[in-house]
Amino acid sequence: MKILFDETYTSDDGKYTSRNIWYGYADISVDGQHGKTIKLNEDFMVQLCELVKNDLSNNTENVPTQTNWYFYGSAVTKDAIGDNIRPTIMVREKSGEFITNFNISDHDFAVNIDAILLFKADFEKRLASH
Repeated sequence: MKILFDETYTSDDGKYTSRNIWYGYADISVDGQHGKTIKLNEDFMVQLCELVKNDLSNNTENVPTQTNWYFYGSAVTKDAIGDNIRPTIMVREKSGEFITNFNISDHDFAVNIDAILLFKADFEKRLASH
């Protein structure tokens, strides 16, 4: 994975600061029988947790009120109507709590949603324990 951007935005009144970190080219897709699917394994979970932990430890100046991560997959797949879908994992940390969201193709939803939901739950638990 490669960091693409690391930007911090502060509200006009100075009460809200959001740090946003974009990573690109995560190797999270594999070819399946009917197209690409998202590949979520232990090594990838460890890598994501380390990136989040390291980024949070670098919040020494102007500590944000929330931090958002966007992990873009390196491959795209088409959905049923021909749109290109790039798997994306998003994470938000606010007040020590983590929320994750996944953007996936309709194909991934049909064949992989159970694995994605398990990964998501485990990922949030691990992030909270850091």
